[in-house]
Amino acid sequence: MSFKTELHCHNCLVSACGRITPEETVEKYLAAGYTTLVVTDHISRDTYASGNYRGEPDWDAKVDFFLRSYNALKAAAKGKLHILLGAEVRVDSHAAADYLIYGVTEEFLRSHSCLHSYHLTDLSRIVREAGLVFVQAHPFRNHMVVTPPALLDGIEVYNGSTGHSPFRCTIADEWASYYGLIPTSGSDLHRASGVISGGIETNEPITSNEQLLQVLRSRDYRILRDPSLLKDDREE
Repeated sequence: MSFKTELHCHNCLVSACGRITPEETVEKYLAAGYTTLVVTDHISRDTYASGNYRGEPDWDAKVDFFLRSYNALKAAAKGKLHILLGAEVRVDSHAAADYLIYGVTEEFLRSHSCLHSYHLTDLSRIVREAGLVFVQAHPFRNHMVVTPPALLDGIEVYNGSTGHSPFRCTIADEWASYYGLIPTSGSDLHRASGVISGGIETNEPITSNEQLLQVLRSRDYRILRDPSLLKDDREE
């Protein structure tokens, strides 16, 4: 028996680009046969400047806001789907790249004020010193800047979001293999009409962040991807 875990999805409660509710999210992933969902809402200047945020400027209030999706998803799941906390961070000084952080805890968030304001090298350092996993999302998407591999634990080798070039997934796969980076996969779901096609498949269900980190580092999993989205588009 195998178990599916989503590693990249967003929600309308936090991500300014999100268009799906917690209830819709849970329903959609249960129907697709997933057992675990890592919610990776955005932490960026835009999250608090042009998104849904209407709270106080202090960081604790912003963390409270960020946790809304996680808490609402857990309530909507009613124990039928394991909900884990992650994040997708875009730092102010390096806006042409996004970073997925796995193993995120409330304590980590509250201990690092204005996480998006860190320099990239400092963000990489504090994430990894905390024992979390630092992954560049969709590294070869148009307008993204490739991050030096030494600053990363892994890269997303498959991203199922609409408009993401399949050939760039192939490049990312080769890049991860060459530099020995942890390969990850995610649907990058933003809306109810989106396609669920990414994540990882394991022989045991992933029920905690500690287990997720162990699985990612062991690489004892299978990458989920939709073969129909991976045709070679170099000639299109």
